[in-house]
Amino acid sequence: MKMKNYFGRGLLYISACALLGQSALVSSSEFIDNPPQLVQDADRTGAMIWEKPGVDRSVYTRVMIEPVIIFVSPDSKEKGLNADELKALADSFQNALISTLEPEIPVVTQPGEGVLYLRAALVDVKFAKKKRGLLGYTPVGFVVTAAADAAGARVQLQDVTLEVEALDSVSGERIAVVVDEAPETVGEEKPSWDSVNQTFVFYAERFKQRLQAAQ
Repeated sequence: MKMKNYFGRGLLYISACALLGQSALVSSSEFIDNPPQLVQDADRTGAMIWEKPGVDRSVYTRVMIEPVIIFVSPDSKEKGLNADELKALADSFQNALISTLEPEIPVVTQPGEGVLYLRAALVDVKFAKKKRGLLGYTPVGFVVTAAADAAGARVQLQDVTLEVEALDSVSGERIAVVVDEAPETVGEEKPSWDSVNQTFVFYAERFKQRLQAAQ
């Protein structure tokens, strides 16, 4: 499999997950090709994981991150986020990954030996429209963080699933898959933009710790 550089590209797909008991398959996922058998993630309730048996983490010292993609469910009550708002939200989550990993784990833009390729997407996203006045709109020219904040204030997150895949950047061989159906914090009845951001940080911190421990 030849790796492609997805930087700056957008993809569209509808993803569905079926998690049954202690092991399951991600079914009908166009984001993760030929999904593997998943088991319960021991570190996180509501998450399932697969890792390549016998993988040597010590060979990976850098990462390459595909832009985070957001896919709105056709069942979402609100579909009103524009392309700029969706990009701002996706960029803010990717920035959370990068700021958590660096400087200990450098983030690079080209594949190579020792580079792990990370892909992440928020799938089956459902929004609930929030009341707002004129100040709830995102002015043209806002920076990424401000646009993300404005989008989050304007549209409430109702449901979401996080899918992550790690690949060897040279061979394209799959190293790990995570599917998290509960990206929310303790005490929350529903996920929020903040809890999704915290979920990205959680996985980035764990990933960094495991790579550092393997060196």
